[in-house]
Formats: sequence, C-alpha cells, structure tokens
Amino acid sequence: MPKRKTCDGCPCSPADKEERRGLRDKLHHLGITGRQLDEQLAAELRQRGHRPRVAWRLSRELSQQSVADEFNALSDRDGMRASRISEYERWPFAPDGSIRPEKGARPGLESLRTLANIYGTTWDQLLDLADLEHQSEEVKAEFRETVAQRTTDRSAVFEGELPPEVPHFTGRLQARAELQTRVRQHIHRNGGPVHVLDGVPGVGKTALARYAVTEFARQYPDGAIWVDLFGFTPKREPRSSADLLERLLLEIDVPRETIEAEPDRRAAQWREAMRSRRMLIVFDNAANTAQVRDLLPDSAGSFVLVTSRGRLVELVGAQPMHLDVMDPGEAEELLAKFANLRVGQYDRTAVGRIVEAAGRLPLALKLFGSQLAHHDPSMLAESAADLTALTAELRRTPVDDTANRELAESILDRFAAGEESVRTTFERWYQRLRDPELQRTVRLLGSFPGPEISAEPLAAMADVPLGRAKTLIRRLFEACLLDPLPGGSHYRMHDMTKLYASLLADPGDGLPSAMDRLVVFALAVARRASLPSPADSPVRATGPADGAQARAWLTRERELLVGCVENAGASAQTAELARLVASHLCGRGRWSAAYRLYERSATVARELGDRQAEAWALVGLGRVDRLSGRHEGAAALFGQARTLAQSLPDRQCLAEVLCERGKLAWITGEHTTARKNFTKALDTARAIGYQPAECDALDGLSLAHRMVSDYRQARDCSEAMLDVAEDLDDPERIGTGQWGLAECLRLSGDHEAARRHYVNALRIARGINYRKLEGDALRGLGHSERLIGEVQSARTYYEEALAIAQRIHDRYGEGWALWGLGNILRTLGNSREAREYLEQAGRLAIAVNDPLGNMDALRGLGHLERSAADHERACHYYKASLSIARRVGNPQGEADALHNMARVAAEQGNVADACAMLRRAQAITVRLRLPLRARVEERIRQLGC
Repeated sequence: MPKRKTCDGCPCSPADKEERRGLRDKLHHLGITGRQLDEQLAAELRQRGHRPRVAWRLSRELSQQSVADEFNALSDRDGMRASRISEYERWPFAPDGSIRPEKGARPGLESLRTLANIYGTTWDQLLDLADLEHQSEEVKAEFRETVAQRTTDRSAVFEGELPPEVPHFTGRLQARAELQTRVRQHIHRNGGPVHVLDGVPGVGKTALARYAVTEFARQYPDGAIWVDLFGFTPKREPRSSADLLERLLLEIDVPRETIEAEPDRRAAQWREAMRSRRMLIVFDNAANTAQVRDLLPDSAGSFVLVTSRGRLVELVGAQPMHLDVMDPGEAEELLAKFANLRVGQYDRTAVGRIVEAAGRLPLALKLFGSQLAHHDPSMLAESAADLTALTAELRRTPVDDTANRELAESILDRFAAGEESVRTTFERWYQRLRDPELQRTVRLLGSFPGPEISAEPLAAMADVPLGRAKTLIRRLFEACLLDPLPGGSHYRMHDMTKLYASLLADPGDGLPSAMDRLVVFALAVARRASLPSPADSPVRATGPADGAQARAWLTRERELLVGCVENAGASAQTAELARLVASHLCGRGRWSAAYRLYERSATVARELGDRQAEAWALVGLGRVDRLSGRHEGAAALFGQARTLAQSLPDRQCLAEVLCERGKLAWITGEHTTARKNFTKALDTARAIGYQPAECDALDGLSLAHRMVSDYRQARDCSEAMLDVAEDLDDPERIGTGQWGLAECLRLSGDHEAARRHYVNALRIARGINYRKLEGDALRGLGHSERLIGEVQSARTYYEEALAIAQRIHDRYGEGWALWGLGNILRTLGNSREAREYLEQAGRLAIAVNDPLGNMDALRGLGHLERSAADHERACHYYKASLSIARRVGNPQGEADALHNMARVAAEQGNVADACAMLRRAQAITVRLRLPLRARVEERIRQLGC
C-alpha cells in the first residue's frame, strides 16, 4: 500500500495552537465571528493539510478527550474514548500513512452526525474524498442528498421580518450554551421541540433568538422560519394566528388555493404539512399563549423557539428558558462595544457605575453606549458621576415625594437614543397588562420600600386578602414583572422596571394609606418578635405566628423595614416600629442600620411630642454607640435618656437606662459605678415586675463581679439571669446568659463545663442570627481550647470570631480576638506576628477605652519580651499591666502581673524580690480562690521562698 508523510493521515504542515490563535485573530479583525469564524478557520486548517474532522475539532479548540466526553453525554453512553476519536480522525489511513480502511475505526453515519453536532456544522463537512472512496453505499447516498439539500438553500425566512444579524454578538455565554445543549438534545431525540425564551423588555431575547438562527439553522435541512408576532410592537396590534397560518403554509410551498378557510382546519393543515419536516422556527415577540398555540407545528423534528415578555405557563409541554440581565463582565463588554471604547483604554470604574445604574439591561446599555459613541471620551466619567448622584439622591427621597418621580424620570431619560428608549419599551409592556387591578399593583410596587417582594407585605399595601396577594404575585411573575428568589416565597423587580413603575403613581391608589397599612403589619410582627409583647396591641395578628418566626422575618425583611420606616409618615406606630426593628438589627450586628432607625424613631417622637418614645430611642442610640466603642457619645445619650425617663410615670425605660449605664461603666473599668447602676436597675425592675430589665441587670452584676474576680457571685447572678430569661422564653437573653455563665466557669478554671455553655450560646446565636453573640461564643471557645492546650482548634475559633467582629464593626470583640490570636502565635513560636496582633489589640483597647483589654495585651507583650530574655522591657509591660489592674480594681489581673514580674526577677537572680511579689499574688489568689493560685504556689516552692 502507498505511504505518505502525514500529520493526521495526509501530507501537511500542521498549524500549532499559536498559529491557530493568529488565524483566529485575523478573521476576527475582518469582522468574522461566531459560527462563521469557526467555519472559515476549519477551511484554513484544511488548506494547511489537516483532515476535515481534525480541522473542525481544532477550529473549536477541543481536545480529543473533551470530544469523547461530549460524545458520551449526547449519546447517553460512556463507550467513546479519546483513542477512538483519534482513529476516526485518521481513517482510512493507518498510523504509518498507508491507506488501510479495513484496519481502522470507520466513522458511521450516526457518529458523524454526533461529531457534527459537537463541532457546530453539518456531518457532510466532516468528510473528504479519501473518506468517500471507502465509505459504505448508504453513507455515499446520504451524503449526496445532504449536499443537494444544503446547496439548494431551502431555508424559508419571511422577507423583511428576520432582524439583521447582530455583529460581534456579545456575551450570553451561559444562555448560548444552554441553547446549544437544547438543540443537540432535540436533534438526538432527547429534548422537546418547543422552547419559550422569556424575560423583561430589553433583556435581549430577540438578539439571542437571532443568534440561534445563525448558529443552528443549518442543523435543520428544511430551513428556518422567522415570524414577528407583534406582541408588544408599538402602533401594531398582535397578529392573529389565522393570518399567520396562511403565511406559514405559503412559506412551505402549500398552494394558496388549497389553504383551508376555517381557522381550526387551517391549523390542522399546518400541523399535517409540518409533520415530517425538520425546521428551525422562531416566533418572536409573542403576546400570550393564545396567540402562539395554533402556530405550533406537530413536528418532532422541528425546533421551535418562542420569545415573549411573559412566561407562557399555559403552553403545556413547552420548555421555559428565562433570560436574566447580563453578567457584570458581559454588560461592561456590551457597553464598551456600543460606545466604541477600546479595550484597556477606558475608565472601568466609570463604566461599572453606568452598568450598575442600567441594571445590566442590554437595551439600556445599548442606548446609553450609542449616545457615548458620539461624544468626547471625557463624557464617560461625567455621565457615570451624574447617574451615581441621581441614583443616590433617589434613594434618599421619600417614595411619595414629587421629587422622587422627577429623579426617576431623569434617570430613565438617560437611557434613550433617537426614538427608542427604555421608558417607551416599558410603557408598551405596562399598557398590555390590561387588568386594572394588576396595573394598580405595579404602581404600588413602584413605591415598595424594599428590594424583595412577598405576599404578606403586598397584601397590607394593596389592602387585599393574603390569598389575593399571592395570586397577584403569581400573575406578575407570569408577566415577567417579578423574578423568583431562592426559597420560593420572595420575588424581586428589576431596577429599571421599578424605576418605571415609580413614575406611574396615581393619587387614586392612596399611597400614603398603603404605606401606613404596611407599617401596621410590620409593627405587629415586630411586637411579636420582642418580649414581652404589649397586651393592649391594637394591631391585627397577621404574618409570622410566633416569636422565632417573627424574628426570622425581621431579619429577612431588613431592607423592606428600613425603607418602610424611612418613607412612612410621622406617627406613634412609625416611631415604635423603627425602635423595635433597630433593636432587632442591633443584635444581628447591623449597627449602622440600627442607628439610622433609632434616629428616625427619635425624630418622629420629637415631632409628636412623645417623651416616652424619645427616651426609648435615645437608649437605643446610646446602646449602638456603646457597642461601637463611642463611649463619650453613649454617655451623653444615656444622660439625656435618663433625664427624660425620670420624668415619666413608666419606670421601664429608667430600668433600661440604668442597665446601659452600668454596661458602659463596666467596659471602661469603672466597676463601682457599674455595680451601683446594675443594682439600681435590678431593684427598679423587680419593683415594677419588668423581667427584661431584671434579666439585663443580673447579667450586668455578673459582669461587675467578674471585674473584681468574684467568680462565685458572678456565677450566681448568671444562673439567676438564665432562670429569668428562660421564663421569658427570650432566645437572645438565654444565649447571653449561657455565654456569661461560661465566662464565670472558665475564669474559675472549669474549662469543660465552660465549653458546654459556650457551645449552647453558639448554637442559640446561630439559630437566631445573633452575630455579636456568635462572635463572643467563638472567642470564648478559643479561650477554653487555648487554656487546655488545643492550640489549632483555638486558633480556628479566634479567626472565626475575628471575621465576625470585623464584619459587624465590633471593635471590642475584634480586640479580644486579636489578643487570642497573638497568644496562639506566641505559643507556636511566631514572635513577630504575635507582637503585631498583641500591639493591634492594645491599640484597639485604648481606642475604645477598654482597660481590661489593654491590660491583657500589655501582659502578652511582656510574655514575648521575657521569652526573648529582654527582662527590662518585659518588666516594663508587666508593670503597666499591674498599674491598670490596680486602677480598675481587677485582682485577677493584679495577681497575674505580680506572678510574671516575679518570674522576671527570679530569672535576673533577684530571688528575694521575686518571693515578695509571689507572696502578694498568693494572698490575692487564696482570698478569691483563683485558679492561678496553684501556679503561684508551685513557683514559691521552686524558689524556696
């Protein structure tokens, strides 16, 4: 047999990957993209000597293994291997270049069709003359027919209706891949024939469908049909199915005189005529299911793609495909393309802002980009700044304010070019809703104060029963006005849709009353979440049924509630809702949002002259300042709140103020003041039977006792606090009590028991999404693990606690987590990083006026210096730590500092001084029964004091 020098079965100078990249770039520069580029590249590779099957694979940059994998996926088998693909590509040649068709694996017709499907071509393009000379007569006959069909160009496309091909089709990689998968499955009889592509106006449905015609029409030998149904076309009524059926029948060469006159018979005639055909049919811009139903061919071999602004849920058997807005990167690429921005030569930050303002909607990006293309490049930054400023101002403006609508109109008007605009596109959509109730719901949702929409708040706003609200949401979902969010009960409206809806405000809708009803509903939930609930609540009991569900609802609907409070009118209910939601968010670490709501509550209360509501709001503001480390501001606010509370007949607020003042004094090291405030709060709370403040006061007294190292009394207070919290069935306070008891046990040396209570606190915190308590519990577990020598697990706990503290801006918790990590690193011998962590912890402690944190950070730095044998610096740090301990009255800190100073003195040979300090430390530990006593007495024995 003759032999030839080959690379894949014939003489060649193979194109390597770099050369192929160069060819691809040249073709792209000529404006050839997509499938046309692959086809031309395959032709170029064939000219360079590659066999057709190799040329097509390389044009798609596929490996033989990836082709084998996709082959198996398409054929629902796993028998194909890369080695068999190699044999297919080489056949009829042998590895040595000789023609030996009987030795290799001959690709059959079905295999060729599968490969063509993978490469995006027709199977006849994968054969050359060498193949045909040795193929079966069946394949040769099929080849002749296929070539004849292809060359006679039987594609049927309505003249003037097929939109122009999108040049350099941008992005949509996921949607394109999904379409390709569906077409492949359909060709191999593994997928349905009818597919509905839905999405909001301007999302790019028609462009994607046009891409599908370009990419896949050649897979269907009987051609392609494109029909615009005028479902939402301006100044046009949707086309009737009867008229369209006549045109469709004419397109497939049915004689006009034989076309049935009666609509039902005409539809049956269409289905019968299409039964054996294989076509790609696009019905673009469908108004509804009724318009499309009779147009569907009864043809398993035809692929039908329907585009619509609504989800055609009544089109039974059709496979839906929802098209969402573009990914950020794709949106940026699209804007840059229409604005003629060169890659790497434009302000990406400015483009990102425009993309965000446009909601990543392709139509908005195209129109905005078309404007930019006709202006100086400097307009890019200016336009981005304008949009950012307008959007920020819109968020600050009440939804029922005229200025809000003017701002929305100004933003929408930026997205227009010539006669085309986002606004007019949405306007046609809204008008086609027809149903007045549905249109009113859209108008109300334009003023909906949160990004997520669910049935209960909508029922309150629209003043309809819950069941009716669910129906309205379902219908809006079917109209593609709402997109579902994970979980199934919540939906979102696209930014551009909501912007347009906000322009539709109608005085007849009663927006102020709608917002008031939403406040009433939300307040009912917030009261249910707070403990105890007011007995005389006038609010109807709708929404989440119990406290746990109510708290979960408040967490989920945070943005809705913040928006509701900021947009509602000044009323006692608005002030109370703002305060209760703020209190809830405060526990979840949302301190910035909580502060805004407390401020709103205080402002409304002052407008109403409600001194009690103002006092409660001031307590909340002070609490956020305290948690954030702004102690001076907290003290001032607590002072104002106390003045107001003392003038009120209701002493509940006074009890809360005393608790807060006690916590502030505790954290700043004023333990005598702290104890006095907590004691007064406890007496007041018990006198009026106010259990929440009783609980908080007992927790505070436990803190105060821990400050002076009286862990037995601290434990008694924590246990009493837990009893009250459990009586209240308040998970926040139960979790806090578990943490406080764990602290008492750890400081007493009972690490195993402490660990159990830390774990309980952590479980509760995570169950109610109480982020601060979660961080505290993790940090406590880190302390316990470190003290029993479990260094790695301790490090993990500290790192998790640090991440939470930094996320919620808990500077106090952040400092103690850094302190823990510093000690872990010191134990591991990493002195440099340990010093960095401890110094950072010390700086934070000073910044938030936390003397205990500073005391322990200094002692940790002393340990580092002693390990490095720098006794002078070690003694300096220990003395500074001792000074703070004595100033704030913390015996544990004093004994610890004396113990370590004695170690330095002993290492320097000053045994007498060491013994004197150890005796003082011993006296403290004996008096208070501190766990440190054992180590101090062991050191005394070692030195022979």
